[in-house]
Amino acid sequence: MKKLLLFAFMLSGLMVSAQTTITNGNCKAQFKYAVNTEVMSLVPATAINFYDRSEGLVKEWYWDFGDGNTSREQNPMFVFIHPTPSPTAKYSPYRTVTLTVLTSDNCKSFYSEIINIIDGSAYVAPDCKAGFKYYQTAYDPVGGTASYQLTNLSEGDELNYLWQFDGGKTSTEKEPTVTFDLKQTERKVCLTVSGKNSCTDTFCDAVYIVDPNKPVVDPVECYTGFGYSVNYEVKTLVPALVLDFYSKATPEAVEWKWDFGDGSTSTEANPMHIFNFPVLQDPTLELPNPFRQVCLTVKTKTGCTVSYCETINIYMKTTSPEEPEYQCHAWFKYYRPTDLITIPEVVPYKLIDVSEGDVVKRIWHFEDGTTSTEKEPLVTFDFSKPTQKVCLDIYTADNCMSTWCETIYVIEPTVEPGTEKPALNNYIMRYKSSFPAQMSSCAGTAMAQVYLKDSPIKADHYVWSTGAEGQEVKGLCPTESYSVKAITPDGTIISGTFVFNSDGTVTEVPINWYITGARNNWQIQYDLSNKDYTVEWRLCDGTLVQSDNIPLNSINCGSSQSNLILKDASGNVIYTENISLKTLATFIDPLKETASLKLFPNPVTDVLNIQYAGSPLDEIQVEICDISGKLISVQRLYDVESGQQIGLNVSSLRKGIYLCKMISGTQIIGVEKFTK
Repeated sequence: MKKLLLFAFMLSGLMVSAQTTITNGNCKAQFKYAVNTEVMSLVPATAINFYDRSEGLVKEWYWDFGDGNTSREQNPMFVFIHPTPSPTAKYSPYRTVTLTVLTSDNCKSFYSEIINIIDGSAYVAPDCKAGFKYYQTAYDPVGGTASYQLTNLSEGDELNYLWQFDGGKTSTEKEPTVTFDLKQTERKVCLTVSGKNSCTDTFCDAVYIVDPNKPVVDPVECYTGFGYSVNYEVKTLVPALVLDFYSKATPEAVEWKWDFGDGSTSTEANPMHIFNFPVLQDPTLELPNPFRQVCLTVKTKTGCTVSYCETINIYMKTTSPEEPEYQCHAWFKYYRPTDLITIPEVVPYKLIDVSEGDVVKRIWHFEDGTTSTEKEPLVTFDFSKPTQKVCLDIYTADNCMSTWCETIYVIEPTVEPGTEKPALNNYIMRYKSSFPAQMSSCAGTAMAQVYLKDSPIKADHYVWSTGAEGQEVKGLCPTESYSVKAITPDGTIISGTFVFNSDGTVTEVPINWYITGARNNWQIQYDLSNKDYTVEWRLCDGTLVQSDNIPLNSINCGSSQSNLILKDASGNVIYTENISLKTLATFIDPLKETASLKLFPNPVTDVLNIQYAGSPLDEIQVEICDISGKLISVQRLYDVESGQQIGLNVSSLRKGIYLCKMISGTQIIGVEKFTK
């Protein structure tokens, strides 16, 4: 289950409330807490008892303690381990604890509160806080100057301002403008605020001079990943898990760096690693954390650097060599390319091999008898045949063979007139970022979160301009621009862009755009951080127009020319972007991901619970297949609502890996793996 995130501190210059409540009906999540002084631990920690005080007939509780740990108890006790002090880095004593409840009438609500885990006290916002952003408004190479508008984001009552600029300049204005010469590309700006109750705070940021005429060089695309298998031959003196890792990279890798999440590293291409089980256990605490995050960073022969991380349970169930587990699993995804032009009788599809295992050979089989050995073949299907069966055979380096078959629905369901989703204009993307101290390389990290007004929401398919997927991205370089897109539960595509600063903060581009509507009538709308700015759209015929929204089809011209142009009050261009179907495309069709299913528990013993999220459905079909694609059972359900939980009896299944597929009409809602 993806967690709802609430950032506890300054996000893009905005202060988040210490308490937040959100509900979709007549229920209300609420909790109280108190420090438990009786619990003793071997390391500095604070034990806190939590008490559910929610309103409504609650049937499920989900606690997120803000440090990666969760609980489904009604009144849990949790031990917060204190952060380890470091002379080179500051740490936050606060954690955002969130309780999500689900009632018997399917009302969902969540409540979050920021807690000081050192003493168990509530978070108290400071009386004042300094903060600002900046935007380059002019660049004059002849005069040798660049001008900036400073936007004040400080908070507090009765504030006074003191700006300090490189070169000895100062200002006491709330939002001054400043001009620097071009001799230095980086300038330091500091803002000190003082206000009510004698509060004072200072915020400094580096201002970077950007030449708007300098061409942007597209980064080299690269990919990495890894697989692993249990090594039964290595015997250890203490309880441990031994894994053999093997790396994958495109283009070919020349350097490898592994981080096994336990303080150990390796520079081998295919290392073996021993995960020792923890032996020191405090009887008053729960079991030690069984998870280790393993990360692989590679440098390819083209000079591209890319990373991939995966969380591994070191207490994973292993079998003896006489009963080996599956070492490979064939698996593929597909989508319809939106930037290809074909005749109406031909429907193109892009197939992507995402199999598990070190694949050395693959063969695609199609209904017309043709085959392909490409990793990502582009195929065309006859429009007159509504379905096409595709199978993928894979062979791995350890002599494992696996097959997966999928039925592709060539004709997609149409959207009836009048059923388009209403536009929402309150979404915003916010960021949490950091950069290691005394580092000059591309080592920054950022995490994105979609908010509805001031509340975080669950969004899917975070995709970054670097090619990374997920809410977090690594390897960010100072002064470089990055963008991220995500899909909200109502199907809205929201985007955000920022410049990554050398101190780990980000400077957001002053426009937030999003896409709403049906597939054939997508509309682009936007919000501006400064109402004096104006937006112009470049249509396919070159005409420039001003509008609060624009049909995507009118600017989707297939060229690399910018079609969104942002200007300040003086008419200066301060930001441009090319928005098109090509830049929006991911390797999974976004429209198919607005509905989803979740399986639990996994692994399962007797009853597999399936939770559906999405629009209400009149009828769905639930299919259980084995890993080879063989159909085992089919069950039809009617009048399915979002949030509804379905229980399937799987006690008769043999031990192994299975797939659960949910289908509505001709649309596949989702396919998930589970283990028996």
